[in-house]
Amino acid sequence: MAEQNAPEYPPALELEKELTRKERQIEYLQPELRRYHNLMEELKQGMRPIGTIEDVKGDTALVRLSGGQAFQVSIPPELRDRVGTSVDAVLSPTKGVIVDVIERMKDRSLLEYQVEKAPKVFYEDIIGLRKELHSLRQAIEWILDPGTRSRREQIIRDPRMLEEAGSVLLFGPPGTGKTYMAKAVAGTISNRGQNTSFLKIESYEIVSKWLGESAKNVKEIFKLARESAPTVLFIDEADAIGRARMEATTDAGRDVQGMLNQILTELGEGFHVNRNVAVIFATNYPSVIDSALLDRMKRIIYVPPPKTREEVKRLLDSYLAKVEVDPAVSTYNGGLTEESFDEIWKVIRSRRQIYEASIPDRGIAVRDQYVITPRDMKNVIQEAASEASFAGEPFVSMERLLTLFRSLSSEERPSRLVS
Repeated sequence: MAEQNAPEYPPALELEKELTRKERQIEYLQPELRRYHNLMEELKQGMRPIGTIEDVKGDTALVRLSGGQAFQVSIPPELRDRVGTSVDAVLSPTKGVIVDVIERMKDRSLLEYQVEKAPKVFYEDIIGLRKELHSLRQAIEWILDPGTRSRREQIIRDPRMLEEAGSVLLFGPPGTGKTYMAKAVAGTISNRGQNTSFLKIESYEIVSKWLGESAKNVKEIFKLARESAPTVLFIDEADAIGRARMEATTDAGRDVQGMLNQILTELGEGFHVNRNVAVIFATNYPSVIDSALLDRMKRIIYVPPPKTREEVKRLLDSYLAKVEVDPAVSTYNGGLTEESFDEIWKVIRSRRQIYEASIPDRGIAVRDQYVITPRDMKNVIQEAASEASFAGEPFVSMERLLTLFRSLSSEERPSRLVS
């Protein structure tokens, strides 16, 4: 029997709903707008060289930049009390005078990038994505697990064939589980007796407004990963630091190129360059990645969202099993009964999210339509549990779930089109 048509609403009510949707869009885009505005303002000012103060004599100082060049510079009277070998100096564009001093960048950097030892996420925690997880394991397990590496070395007779550590690129819509997959590798190998570290870096944290500091940050990150080995180094939003290179005509352009060149140097081409360090990049926009960086990728894996009714139910049940659910609508293992899930499926199946991406250099083209991502699902369940606890209820009710899923489905979200 065909579903009944939705009731017609008065024009004023439709306009009010449209206004609410637009207000949500504006609220979603405002932080991005502020971030890009601040970035543009910094670029207008130009990249300011920063260096280590090695010596101070009277009103002059010896400052060495990250590239190795040393300059004898003047110290303005208002900065003489603050200039010393314990801080870094910001130089004028001509590199003739100190214009400011800042906290030593290296010390701050090491505090920012926290290493997580033996994370408590394992392969069995990944719902769906069986093929994608298998491909990821094939690409990097042998780098971290001595047993897998030993079996590989027994098969490959020529040692020169072992020199292909490389890295992996995961791409797909936001919230599909790229970070979770990478963390599961570290957690599972730790569970086998190898205390494996997980180091997640947001690419925007690497980029610095100080000339030469971005490349220095890259070097520090890889150094920290090697010191914590075996390590899964996960670099998120790789498009922010790995964009295709163009002719650099400004200090900012040259700094971006220097950062990307440093990444390529750290990745190297040999097995011993990053022994016991598996590097995983992730992005929603793979088409903008530089071809030289793509060449370092030994495997490129698309991480899709769930699309079928069965996939979405399995994902929902996995999250509901972690919270208390109304016994009247749940099964013995914490998931929803088929009848209850049908109600939710009717609500969310009308959502239409589209993801398109291409990597011409690899002959990859993806166009996917879906209704929900694991991150959306997790957020709904967490919010339902939080609201239930605040209201003093002993479990998550069906009404609360339906309300939150209806709210999620009413939000208009822009399609993610990448070419």
